[in-house]
Amino acid sequence: MVAWFKFSVVLALLVVLYSYVDKYVLPTLYIFDPNTLQQIVNDALATVPSGNTTALFVDINKRLREVYGDNVNEFNNDDWMFNNAGNAMGAMFIQHASLSEYLIFFGTAIGTEGHTGVHPSNDYFFILEGEQRAHALGNPEPEIYRPGDMHWLHRGYAKQYSMPSTTWALELAQGWIPGMLPFGLADIVFSTLDFGTFIRTAYFTAKAMGESALRGKF
Repeated sequence: MVAWFKFSVVLALLVVLYSYVDKYVLPTLYIFDPNTLQQIVNDALATVPSGNTTALFVDINKRLREVYGDNVNEFNNDDWMFNNAGNAMGAMFIQHASLSEYLIFFGTAIGTEGHTGVHPSNDYFFILEGEQRAHALGNPEPEIYRPGDMHWLHRGYAKQYSMPSTTWALELAQGWIPGMLPFGLADIVFSTLDFGTFIRTAYFTAKAMGESALRGKF
């Protein structure tokens, strides 16, 4: 009985600590502003000729670095990696990763469909090319997002989503980023067995998080 009481007290203290950090500390670590990203995306879409996706990546990355400096990695077309998560497959390029945020290019050249996952973070998905469709439980009509639109997946919620054909996006996640990593890697361990991608993902993620930490960004 005493041991159970001590466990309950410790658990209650951990819940209180988590709630405090989540509400008052974590938001102070964010540096990216979704409204600023929306403006950057819109400006790039208005400037870069339609159909040149790589040029769009380069332009957006340049604009991001002008605002956020070295907190955004310079775009390198050799640093893409596959990503399998929630039964969907695509490719991503990590522009920023820290304990509280990540910013990536994500998409597919041929289309995909799957589960968004349930995450301890807010996810902002800015469409650059193509179309994303989402199915929120209880809504018989699809949500449809096209270039310039932003799909906000609230933390703790899940949807079915699809990108029917070539679709690329700028994606920002803000919250407990380490809590998202199992979702992003589980399909490799239990399905694809693509351990080359596992190593590549772990390397680039750890590298970006380490560089962020050295700059004091957590």
